[in-house]
Amino acid sequence: MDKRKCWISYVIFFVPGFVSVPLAPISAQDAGFTENRVMLQVRPRSEWRDGYKRLRQPGEAGELLTMQRTRFTWHHETEKWEIRLGFQDVRTFGGMAGNAVGYGAFAAAESWGAWTPGENTRITAGRQRIAFDNERIVGAVDWSQNGRFLDGFRWDQTTAFGITTAALTWDAPAGLTRIMGYHVYESKRHRLSFLYFNQKNSLEPSASVVTSGATWSGEFQSKRVSWVVETYAQEQPDDHPTSFMYVAELHYNSHGLGSALVALDWLEGDKRGRAFNPFLGTNHRHYGWMDQFYVGIPAYGMADMRLHWSKPFGIAAWKAVWDLRYHRFYNPTFDALFANEYDAVVVFKPTPFVQASFGWSVMQATEAMYATQNRVDIGNGWQQWGWIALNFLPSIIL
Repeated sequence: MDKRKCWISYVIFFVPGFVSVPLAPISAQDAGFTENRVMLQVRPRSEWRDGYKRLRQPGEAGELLTMQRTRFTWHHETEKWEIRLGFQDVRTFGGMAGNAVGYGAFAAAESWGAWTPGENTRITAGRQRIAFDNERIVGAVDWSQNGRFLDGFRWDQTTAFGITTAALTWDAPAGLTRIMGYHVYESKRHRLSFLYFNQKNSLEPSASVVTSGATWSGEFQSKRVSWVVETYAQEQPDDHPTSFMYVAELHYNSHGLGSALVALDWLEGDKRGRAFNPFLGTNHRHYGWMDQFYVGIPAYGMADMRLHWSKPFGIAAWKAVWDLRYHRFYNPTFDALFANEYDAVVVFKPTPFVQASFGWSVMQATEAMYATQNRVDIGNGWQQWGWIALNFLPSIIL
């Protein structure tokens, strides 16, 4: 993107704010609907890591640890204004408390204010959660203990043609400025969305990348079968050619059998520099819970053939869901098998604000995957990750 286009993008974000803020009626927050809500979360999780995120090496032992996320969030809402203050502490059991470096730190995770001048417009400023579609390119990564929140401005506009979002965020330590444009349109049987994502790196200008793509989903007459197709292109500077990502999913839902999914994800790439990067994607959701791809270490493209099957069970208050997943990972050209991964979890929800989960993942890596990670092949290639987690989420209206 040239400098002229960049300045146009900044003007689009800032001009509406300067024009409209002085016109905001100060008395609006005193009239009509008002609500104050306090949301609490205590989420301890014990994990057994034995090859999690990176292939285990000879002599390396597994690790058992317990971490906890504690959140306190206050939300104030009127007809036209909203304010959210959310604080978070993430620590490992047995570590020292306090705000010292390397220990738990209680700090603002969310801190934003929003103005709704009309029923179709919403402007948000501050540290906020931003996620689009199924979070392939921009996600909140809330499965992790820290989650992800971005500092910046967001403008949401609803029209007869759908919902349009424009966002501008900063990550000063990494030297990153992100410009995002998103639009989604939904009809009775189809859903079409478009995402523009420009990540500019001031510390390394040659690393600036523009990603754009579309998601199209629909369902058949019976409504038991639905499908999702996604395609993204990533424009890179210098002499690197455009790289692509394609996704195809087929969903089946039945009262008796539960939910099933058959899918193929393909991310183009090679070690010479041509590699599609999901950047802010919630990759744990899509590429296996062992987090060997795009989470633990950089990946240079891949193909993921996956099967999911989940089904609720239980009676009365003890409602539960089990979820089984299988991944078969290949290199982008399908001529080398990386690994087979099996994920299983059971989630119990005895009350609306209490949840318990038990999960186990195992993965068998091949020689090709060890070579890709530059790791020593240990022979059998089996890696594993297991966890037990509790999640308390009470919400109080004041």
